[in-house]
Amino acid sequence: MDEFRELIDNLSSEDERERAFAVEDIVFDSVPGAIDLLIERLSIEPSRFVQEVIVNNLKTFKGLELVDKLLPLLNSDDAYIRNAIIDIVSCQDENAFSSIKALLSDPDKDVRKFAVDILFQLRSPYSAELIVTVLKDPDINIVITAVEYLGRLEATDYIAMINDIILNTDNLLLRCTCLEVMAVIGNQQSIETVRHLYAAHTSINQLELYSYLKFLATKGSEADLPLVFSLIKSKGKTMAKEIINTLQGILERASIEFLTPEIMSDLAAYIDSDINSINKYELLLFLADFQNEEILPILLKYAVSEEKLLCLGAVEGIGVLGKKEALPVLRQVKDTVSDSDILEAVDKSIENLDG
Repeated sequence: MDEFRELIDNLSSEDERERAFAVEDIVFDSVPGAIDLLIERLSIEPSRFVQEVIVNNLKTFKGLELVDKLLPLLNSDDAYIRNAIIDIVSCQDENAFSSIKALLSDPDKDVRKFAVDILFQLRSPYSAELIVTVLKDPDINIVITAVEYLGRLEATDYIAMINDIILNTDNLLLRCTCLEVMAVIGNQQSIETVRHLYAAHTSINQLELYSYLKFLATKGSEADLPLVFSLIKSKGKTMAKEIINTLQGILERASIEFLTPEIMSDLAAYIDSDINSINKYELLLFLADFQNEEILPILLKYAVSEEKLLCLGAVEGIGVLGKKEALPVLRQVKDTVSDSDILEAVDKSIENLDG
């Protein structure tokens, strides 16, 4: 090691840049015991810059030796070091699984949580298989994290377990997480489970309602529309985005060409209410997907609005709707506005109608 003594000594230099260069050179020159040297320095290094250099260089190593020597640092009091270990180990492959699996039963709940984080970031085909083992962890926050990660990994093989969890927990955040995961990977059993659990819509907690609407947006049916339209009246402004997403999801899956008179009336009133302009823009564009005769007059009304987003939504909607009788209004808009976004939308819609 004498030939590398200067490099090793430079790891303890008072000069921050010299320590950083020493890290780079130790790895470049394949100094024996480089992993041990860098890990030891990481745990005592006062400079964040040098810590980052060490972490980036440790990422270039692969193998179980590296993983086994890094994992004890998950107990560090330094949050940066803990997160760095998660980051480095997450760059490994399935060879790391045996060591990480052992951490899932660690007495320290924080270590168990870090292990689940690593498994998720590895994104291996085997990650979900291990994450699912902590669904009965005594710490509720670990269970919530595991459920969330199973959804993000689209682990459909384990949806039955999530369906069961939501039925048997009284923890609000866990139920919300289950709902949002079921919205992504849920099956028919998920739909039946949610219908049973939320049969009394009026008793849904405000926070839970956001997650419930996310579920309905992907799994709801026309039978859920009365609830959604009732929310327009009671929470139409505060939950506009969620309500609109839910309406769009349900109606698009219904594959219908014409909206009922009641729906048309409620949507027209919703657009005319005091919700944000961006929400009105979304609704105007969404209306253009249907063929009711009442839709064109609504779009023409807002096409001449002085509010940019309303004008833009109506103009774009007219192009989607495809009614040539709207051409005179589009040309009027083109002659009277100077906004480049609106003019571009007008040109596209005119092209669609003239084509």
